[in-house]
Amino acid sequence: MSVFPKIIAFDFDGTLANTLPWFDEILSSVAQKYNFRDPSAEEKARLRSMEAGEILQTLQIPFWKAPAILMEFRQRMQDASPNIELFDGIPEALQQLHAKGYQMAILSSNSEINVRQILGTNTGYFNEFLCGTDLFGKPAKLGKLLDKHKLSPAECLLIGDELRDIEASRKANVMIGSVTWGYNSHDALQQEQPNFLFTSPADIVKALT
Repeated sequence: MSVFPKIIAFDFDGTLANTLPWFDEILSSVAQKYNFRDPSAEEKARLRSMEAGEILQTLQIPFWKAPAILMEFRQRMQDASPNIELFDGIPEALQQLHAKGYQMAILSSNSEINVRQILGTNTGYFNEFLCGTDLFGKPAKLGKLLDKHKLSPAECLLIGDELRDIEASRKANVMIGSVTWGYNSHDALQQEQPNFLFTSPADIVKALT
């Protein structure tokens, strides 16, 4: 499939930045603080095939608690961000997409300060930072992005690593590219039939150039 969107919106955690090892490291202490289930290693593997709502239910997290837990992760990452790196190949992919003239945005539930700290010198490739979204707030942010740039949904591609990114893209009627190196498993993503299934950052460049 060949398509050339006018703007590419990237999820951040699990798509550009390898935050999963850090997330796993602090999950137990966050679970203890907010009184939800701390999953075993086997359960964590199963969670990677689940949608966000199923994960909340499995970990016994009431929906009303999710914003506070998200904020906790954002705040803790401010101290950890110097030690979190982008996935191999991501800086090169961003550079090549930027050189081809693509407008690029960050669409993330993480905070802008964390995103900028981890991106470092790669920050300049992005025109927009739509950060701090709630767990299911991406469709609305995509709508605002399209309105600001006077684009149709068909002119936007969202690239993310989770099933909720696929859900968000469909609610906003934009194209979706799923990466297989992030949170949700290859099989879980493939089953939802995204427009693109990327197995490496180089795949993104190949598909869009």
